[in-house]
Parts: sequence; structure tokens; C-alpha cells
Amino acid sequence: MTRFSILMILTTLVTAPAFAQKTVEAQEIIDQINQGKAVYYEKVTVRGTLDLTDLDNKEKSGSNWGFFSSNDTYESEVEQPITFIHCVFQDDVLAYHHNDRSDDTFVANFAGNAIFQDCVFEQASEFKYSEFSEEAVFQSCVFQEDANFKYAEFAEAPNFGQVVFESDANFKYAEFPENTNFAEAIFKSEANFKYADFPGGAVFENTIFVGLANFKYSKFSTPLNMNNVAFNGSEDFKYTEVDGEDFTGYLLHRK
Repeated sequence: MTRFSILMILTTLVTAPAFAQKTVEAQEIIDQINQGKAVYYEKVTVRGTLDLTDLDNKEKSGSNWGFFSSNDTYESEVEQPITFIHCVFQDDVLAYHHNDRSDDTFVANFAGNAIFQDCVFEQASEFKYSEFSEEAVFQSCVFQEDANFKYAEFAEAPNFGQVVFESDANFKYAEFPENTNFAEAIFKSEANFKYADFPGGAVFENTIFVGLANFKYSKFSTPLNMNNVAFNGSEDFKYTEVDGEDFTGYLLHRK
């Protein structure tokens, strides 16, 4: 049996939320954040949409005027650390929301640590445009639906090690700092890193890409660890650069 087959079996097993014991309403978590309290949950199931974009400290941060109307951007800030370990999120987790009727956009930023470890996201996960000012940890999580980190900015190296993306993972235009970690992650659908920027290197050691691995226009700097990476689907490294060098040339020089 190949290493890929073994990992696929194991990740299917860990997807089952056997560790969750207590159920917590999403609104209870929002209330704690609005009260300025640090959030810590372990081995719970979160029921209801966890909407972080409509906190009490929400402020309008910008406006764009069109021909017939304006569309505004509102930002909320999670000021205290949030920690979720061995938790299951039954509904959407929203740090980004666009209202199609009003054409307004709502974003949540994280001033403290944002720790999601060994968690299962059963529905959509939206972190588009979010700014993570401190630690961002998603280690060993399972995203069963789309995970959207498009345009996300990380002040410290995020940890996506051993994460399983069952559906599309969107990191297009994301900005990553030094030592960003995707080691042993499994992307079962499209992994979109188009235009992503890795100015301080990254780790993709033992990472498995089952669907399209789209790194078109991405920019890497060394050290770049892609040891034992597996591309089992198609890949696109057109215009990808490493230290300003074409990605293909970088690979040839490594041999």
C-alpha cells in the first residue's frame, strides 16, 4: 500500500467528530468576544453560524461608489485570543461575508492568536481579506467544504500542517511570512495559490495535491522545502518564481 493510500485512509477516519462531547451555541462565543473575553473551547460541537463579521466593534472602513449606488466595507476585530481544540463546527465559520443585496462587504480581523487545532469544519470557512496579527494555527484540521483564505494576510507564519482540505482551498493573493507551514497537508480538490507571496520561504514537505495545484504567478523565496511533495493531479507553475528565478530553472539547479 502506498503512502498516499495510507494517508487517505487515516484522514477519512479522523474526519469523524468522535471527540466532540458538548454542544455550544455560536452566539455564546460571539457574546464572549463582544464582552472582551478570551475564548477557549476544547472537545465541543459549535452549533449555528459563527459570524465574526458583525461584532459590536464593527466599523465602516471604506466605500466605493458606482454608477447607481455605493458599496461599503465594514470591519470587526476579534481583540482577544480565540482557541478551539478538537472542536466541530457544524455550520459556517465566517470572517468574511458579502451581502449581495446591499453590495456591502464585512470582514473580521484577528488581533490576538487564532488557534484552531484538530478541528472539523463541516460547512464553509470564510477568511477572505482577514488580517491575522499574531499566531494563526489550523494544524490537523479538516475542512469538509470550501476553505477561503483569498487575500488573507499573516503577520506570523501560519501553521496549516497536516490539514485536510476535502474541497477547494483558496489562498489566491494571500501574503505569507517566513516559515509558513503546509507540511503533510492533503489537498483533495483544487489548491489555489495563484499570485500568493512567500517572501520568507515555506514548507510543503510530504504535502499531497490530489486535484489541481495552481501556483501560477506565485512568488517564493528560499528556503523552500518541497521534499517528497506529491502532485497526483495537474499542476500549474507558469510564471512562478523562486528568488526571482523561473520555477523550472530552480528545480533544475537543485538536481
